[in-house]
Amino acid sequence: MLRSIATGVALLGLMAGATAQQQTLTTGTANRTVAPQHGVYKMESGFELTQSTPRTGPDTLFNNRGGEYYFDTLNQSTSFEYVDEGSFPQTGVNGTEQVNELVWEYCSFEPDDPGGVALNPGSVMTFYNETIFNAGATGWPTFQCGYAIAGLPQWDGNPAGLNCWIITLDLSGGFECTLPQEQTLGGAETFGWSNTYLSLNTGPVFGSTNGYGVVDGFEWYDLTQPAGAEYQFNVFFGGGPKAQANWNLELNGYANDTEAYYSAAPLANDTVQWNTSGEVRAGSLAGWVVENPDGVSNYGMLVSNGAVDSPVVAGGTASLLVNSSGLLTSPIPMGTAGSFGVNLPPSIPSSIFTQAVQHTGALSLASTTAASNGLQHSN
Repeated sequence: MLRSIATGVALLGLMAGATAQQQTLTTGTANRTVAPQHGVYKMESGFELTQSTPRTGPDTLFNNRGGEYYFDTLNQSTSFEYVDEGSFPQTGVNGTEQVNELVWEYCSFEPDDPGGVALNPGSVMTFYNETIFNAGATGWPTFQCGYAIAGLPQWDGNPAGLNCWIITLDLSGGFECTLPQEQTLGGAETFGWSNTYLSLNTGPVFGSTNGYGVVDGFEWYDLTQPAGAEYQFNVFFGGGPKAQANWNLELNGYANDTEAYYSAAPLANDTVQWNTSGEVRAGSLAGWVVENPDGVSNYGMLVSNGAVDSPVVAGGTASLLVNSSGLLTSPIPMGTAGSFGVNLPPSIPSSIFTQAVQHTGALSLASTTAASNGLQHSN
């Protein structure tokens, strides 16, 4: 599973000869979008053409989509990297958000192929912990998360040649990205993200919507420059209401102060997908759910004060991820639906670790057949 990549490459082209710290790219260089097609990309299985819009979540952490009008591919080069920004409000106790799904949009002028949906070489996407307007990503080229996304669609049969896509990238299952919230309440300190398309005539969609922490501009790096001189300047479109320099992006993730974790050596039956329906907070209603029940097996929930990583579930083919010697309650049966809700007491431990196990018959270690990821809930 590829989770990290080398420094990102080209995304979007710019006008040559710009020298000032912030430069204007006129909307005359941009192209109007057309109605998009939809697809889902899973890190382990690739692209699937679908009109459905799966949503892992359960929370929307950041949303800069909507109001789209244009996309741009001008002077695209594999030596350029462009970084846009956003921010997460300061909430809870962790100071971080864990992204398990993102949605972005792009368009392509790549030639149509009458044989079906053509897949281009794909995209390189990176996330940075901090981006400073007119200065770039802090610590660049070191990034927090990187994804090599091989085989994205570049056409949908449109004989006019312009094709646009909304892609949902599923990061659940161990590809999640944990990024910091703003450092000061209301400060809107920004994370950075870049998306590099590995085929020409392809570029991101942008519009007039402003997600939290977004500014009208993005950062340009030229990787052909000498070490230490790669950062060039910030680019914007002159402040027009229809062409803010904000690339369309939506980030969904786990509930506030909940993070998924996994075995260091995943096993064949670590296959159950475990999530919450909202915050796990003292004195509030909390809920958990198996996202892929098979409709036949039963499920049980384990709640503990600690985490382990032990290959003892399902005859050694799945991982126990909660400390069985520190269980806070007896295993909780959840039936074939694999869901459970409860009003939590006003005082609970500062960290709770939960996991779901799949089983047949009465719940016991011997009857387990699969296990889920773990979830750590902080208070």
